[in-house]
Amino acid sequence: MANESPYYQEDVVAYRSLSTVKELEWRHLKSKCQSLRLEMACSHLRELALMSNVVQIIWQVELLMVAHMILLLALVQDVILVTVVPHFVVMLFSPFIMLMSMQKNVGMNTNKFISWLMALFLISMDFASDLLGTIHSGAAYPSVPCYDHVVLISVYTTLPIAFYQGNSVYFLGMVVSVVYVGSVFYVQYLNDQVSLYLLASYAIYLLTLNMIFSFLIVVRDYGLRRAILSRYQLVYQNIVYQLVMKKENALLESILPRRMVRTLQEEICSRIEDQDKSFTPQKADSRKLFLEPYPDVSILVADMVNYTQLTTTLEAPQLVEILHELFVNFDLAANRNRAMRIKFLGDAYNCVAGIPNYFPAHASCCVDQALDMIRITQDVSSRRKLDINLRIGVHSGEVFAGIIGHTKWQFDIWSKDVDITNRLEASGLPGLVHVSQMTLSMLDEHYIFREGSEAAKSDPILQQAGIRTFLVSSRLPDAVEPGELEDELSNASVTSCRLSYGGYYEEIQIKAQREIMKEVEEMAVGHCFIEWRRSRSMKKKDFNEEYLFSNQIHLVLGVFRSWKMEWAFHNLPDLMMKYSMLIVLCAGLAILCINWNEEATYSDLLVLLGILLVLLILCFLAGYKKLRLQWKRHTPMSQPSCFLSRWLLRISERIEDSLFVRVPLTIVILLLLYVMSSQTVFSCDIAKLELGIIEAHLHNEKTYAECFGPWTVTYCVVIVLSLLFVISGCPLMIKMILGLLILGLHLGSVHFYYGFAFERSETTDLGLKADYAHTWYLVALFIVLVLRERHVNYLRKFNYFMRACYEEAHQQTDDKLRSMKIIMANILPSHVAQVFKVRRPHDQLYYENFSKVAVMFASIENFNADTTGLRILHEIICCFDDLLVNYQTRYKIEKIKVMGWTYMVACGLETDHYTDFSIDIPVKERETDSEVRRRSSVLTVHFGSTEDDEMSGDNVSQPYAHVQDAAVLVMTEFALDLLRIMHDIRYNYMFSEYETFLTGSLKIGISHGPVMAGVVGLSKPHYDIWGHTVNMASRMCSTGLLDNIQVPRNTAKVLRQFNIRCNYRAHTEVKGVGKVPTYLVVLGPDLTFHEHDQESMNLKDSKSWVIDTLSLSFTPSYVPPKSSNSGEDEAEEELDVNEYEEDDLEESKQERQKGGVLMPGGC
Repeated sequence: MANESPYYQEDVVAYRSLSTVKELEWRHLKSKCQSLRLEMACSHLRELALMSNVVQIIWQVELLMVAHMILLLALVQDVILVTVVPHFVVMLFSPFIMLMSMQKNVGMNTNKFISWLMALFLISMDFASDLLGTIHSGAAYPSVPCYDHVVLISVYTTLPIAFYQGNSVYFLGMVVSVVYVGSVFYVQYLNDQVSLYLLASYAIYLLTLNMIFSFLIVVRDYGLRRAILSRYQLVYQNIVYQLVMKKENALLESILPRRMVRTLQEEICSRIEDQDKSFTPQKADSRKLFLEPYPDVSILVADMVNYTQLTTTLEAPQLVEILHELFVNFDLAANRNRAMRIKFLGDAYNCVAGIPNYFPAHASCCVDQALDMIRITQDVSSRRKLDINLRIGVHSGEVFAGIIGHTKWQFDIWSKDVDITNRLEASGLPGLVHVSQMTLSMLDEHYIFREGSEAAKSDPILQQAGIRTFLVSSRLPDAVEPGELEDELSNASVTSCRLSYGGYYEEIQIKAQREIMKEVEEMAVGHCFIEWRRSRSMKKKDFNEEYLFSNQIHLVLGVFRSWKMEWAFHNLPDLMMKYSMLIVLCAGLAILCINWNEEATYSDLLVLLGILLVLLILCFLAGYKKLRLQWKRHTPMSQPSCFLSRWLLRISERIEDSLFVRVPLTIVILLLLYVMSSQTVFSCDIAKLELGIIEAHLHNEKTYAECFGPWTVTYCVVIVLSLLFVISGCPLMIKMILGLLILGLHLGSVHFYYGFAFERSETTDLGLKADYAHTWYLVALFIVLVLRERHVNYLRKFNYFMRACYEEAHQQTDDKLRSMKIIMANILPSHVAQVFKVRRPHDQLYYENFSKVAVMFASIENFNADTTGLRILHEIICCFDDLLVNYQTRYKIEKIKVMGWTYMVACGLETDHYTDFSIDIPVKERETDSEVRRRSSVLTVHFGSTEDDEMSGDNVSQPYAHVQDAAVLVMTEFALDLLRIMHDIRYNYMFSEYETFLTGSLKIGISHGPVMAGVVGLSKPHYDIWGHTVNMASRMCSTGLLDNIQVPRNTAKVLRQFNIRCNYRAHTEVKGVGKVPTYLVVLGPDLTFHEHDQESMNLKDSKSWVIDTLSLSFTPSYVPPKSSNSGEDEAEEELDVNEYEEDDLEESKQERQKGGVLMPGGC
């Protein structure tokens, strides 16, 4: 087991797995048990099965002996009671002999001795009956053994020696056979009827029974190991599930409150059920809002000073490492100060004290957290020689906490007090904690503070709320310094908090091996213990598997109460069918040898040879797949090239896995074998046979059937009946019916058609008619075989039922894990979550570099947030999230976060396609014609090479774009769809009950370029992106116009290359960069893009590609452009020339007048 992942566990008992192994299946399972160290569990299950079979053989022998004595007393006139004594002695002493093996601490040697003793005891009974009859009559009489077949099947199936590995059971079987052959020879000698041909036929018969019953040991060992491995895999999987649930649940509860996690899991499970039942997606008016009010908390908002310079000067590994170190230590400080981190916003850190449980000292804890964060930041700054600091605001009040949106959730807080805290942070000073009077009044006298900043005194929001502010600089020292403890926790966090499964594999395997020993105790070993186990279960009030199973099955009929489960059970493949066919072929060969030895006629031998040839062909068909594996490994993906070989392989597979093939095949081969066993009887001339017997009787001679030997035919029928229960892939009911049919046919020959021959053959007991001896010989075997087959059928169905129960429980667990996976994917991007879950303790931090990523900020503006409320925000974000379903192809839109009323997404973070578990993807319905027209936004797009980086007229006249820049096109299309959604919301009165939102609009900013992405935090991981591109997109949004898309120059250049018109707007001030030229994407009244170069529509050369070649999520189509005159063309050319005159303010004003077309309702 070289794989280190605890998720990995090969299903070695599955049909697909076992059917493609080259070696014998039972040997393959044995090697698997040895490699997994399950031999002890197998031995223990054998011991339990041994005890069950001890009880089984006791009442089996008792039943046969009682029936035998009743038979003698009922059918024999003037019965000699002394001949009944051996049967009575066996019935009396067999329980005492066998119960010795059920004592405690009985070893292997003792059980082997008991098996030898019991076998010899049964043989002695068989001989003693004939011996006492001979002594009583004073002369020997022709007789044959009565229970030779029963003794052999007991040796191989029920005696304790059969449950130990090794050759001792085969040696005992051969000894029993030799003893019986010797006894038959002795009886023939006493009666002066020695026949080497009969002895040879009897020896072949016993040898064939040894072979058949030996195969039953192989089948039992195969089933036992398969049951152990199957149960081990289920136990192993359950342990892994529990570990995964524990780890992921701990991670989720570290990010979200426990109640929120449970509520989300319930909601997602119901969503999964609805999806599985093909329910329609929920409408917007039924979306659930996961919010909880907290009336008394303290809020902390921290922002990093000089963060913009940090993101533009540092490489991704350095930036992620610094942020990771800061935020991890912030989280550790939050744990000490009983504060809960809410979210990261790039350089901002928000936390709250008093969530999820209220405590009176939340204000002091929040201020202590702020002071600790300032100290941590200053330490990192001095140690790494960086110029960074924190500006922190703290305020106390009430909040609503929870998550909004449909996907990519983030735990957040909303309220007026949160807005006040943001203003406190913005108006604060670096290195100081800016607190409100409300928070200060809740602090004790241990803090040093002074009046608030001048900026706070002039802040309109703070003044409107009547907030007086103060600056806290430090706290008076306490008796205990937490510095040493902090360092210890900080060092420990890196190795202990990271989510990792490395090193768990050995622990899981050892735990699974311990659990399997407990599971073996509960596994069924035979229905003879059901009542005892049921009473034990009722006393201990413990769950008992066999008691549970007994309620699901008819004990008399041996079938499930549910016919669906019964049908599914019988449809299981039978991998031992090919070996059963091989045993059938060997048995047919033995029958042929017996008849040959009996000097059958040439015509009969030809018939037997023909049937044997048919059996050989069927055996070859059943085993062709296995034979092919010996020289070429067969897998589901590799099929033979030869037509004949493909068909032979298909037939071989159908014999294994199809019930409708196995059952007819079983019926055919057994009827063919019965024909072989009785062919000499069927071809015999009855009149000639009766005449010969009468003449022999008149001349007082020994009577021999000239056509066949009666006991030879019976022995051959015994072989056929024994084979019936070797085939395990046929239902028990069908095998019993077929066995009764064969038994009835032979008994019809014995008692009716050929009674003259059978009633004058040897008998088994003195005074018992020979035809009744034949009947009991067959019936006794059939009873033993049926009882054994019911026992095996019970065990097989028990294992199937328990596996079904485990799989049902695992399915429920899997649904929980699926809900956790969805929650995880809604916290981290899918590809990042998968990598992050399997982190090793010594791995480096997770970060990524992307060269071309489009980033978009969309801010909801122009409405009264106080009166609109969070319900509207939630509905709008859900509408935006639903749109993500249409952007899940190669250029995937990844939702990053929601900041208040601002929506942030990125495109190009992951170039390879992967499944996003954060989205329940509904079946996409075909769009109507109006929707197609409304979604038509891009005209014809041409891809090529653009070496010129300037936006000049010459460059625009060659409308070819880089394929790598397609993320910009996809993001712009997504932004246009957001504007359409807002248009529908505003003009279709979706939220008519909120009148204040009827004027709600969007401001959208897009920028593209290189970004850095990474996961920061250990116990609370957070995925974020940083870089100049992110800062630029944020500024494009904040400085943009309502209902418009604003982009910087490089993004506008790419869009123009995609034939999308962008008009110059103005030079906009960007923090940390200065003034940059900005552009507006030109939109028509019908919310479609304007083409930049109309003449490019006529380009139809080989270089033109349709955008579909990129596998984008939308279907561009042609929208006829508005007619333009030469004056407009000249103005456009003038725009391209004048946009580079950045120092000419007059030109800038002119360009702004010619700027982007504003949407209706914009301002």
